[in-house]
Amino acid sequence: MKTLHVFDDIQHVYSEFVENKKYPKLESLNNWGKNRFFFNQYFKMIEDWHHTEQIVIQFNQHYYSLDTGSAPDFMDQEKYIEWLREQLLH
Repeated sequence: MKTLHVFDDIQHVYSEFVENKKYPKLESLNNWGKNRFFFNQYFKMIEDWHHTEQIVIQFNQHYYSLDTGSAPDFMDQEKYIEWLREQLLH
C-alpha cells in the first residue's frame, strides 16, 4: 500500500492507477470493486461493506466514510475526482 498524505497527490495516483497495466482489468470490476481496489492501494482502509457500498478510509489523520453507491462512474476521471475531493473536504 502506498499511503497518501497530500491531497494534491490524489489526482496523480488516480491517473496512475487507471493507466497501470499490471493490475487486473478494471473493466471487469463493478464500480464498488474499482473503488475498493483503488482505496486499498493508496489509503489505509478501515472498513468496507459490499452490501451498503460503504468504505471507511483514513486520510491525513482523519477517518472518512464514503458512500461509493453515490459515486460517479470510477472511470469518469473529471467527475470522480470532483466527487472524491468533495468527500475528503467534509
